[in-house]
Amino acid sequence: MLTLNEKDIEYLDMRYKKIEDCDRDMNIATKFSAELDKRLAVIEHAQKVNNWLTAAIAGGIIALVIKVFMGG
Repeated sequence: MLTLNEKDIEYLDMRYKKIEDCDRDMNIATKFSAELDKRLAVIEHAQKVNNWLTAAIAGGIIALVIKVFMGG
């Protein structure tokens, strides 16, 4: 029968990760990922708004240039 002494247990604790530590790290990673998803959604929305505004301004400038060249 195999018996473990304190030295063996200390070695195993240094060498391998405990389930509690894995669970804690996984929870931290999950929370971090959720925060990143929220930030990316905000950035994506802002980029869409920026694209619409740029298109509207560019459309207005193009219309003005056409009007000027057409003898407006």
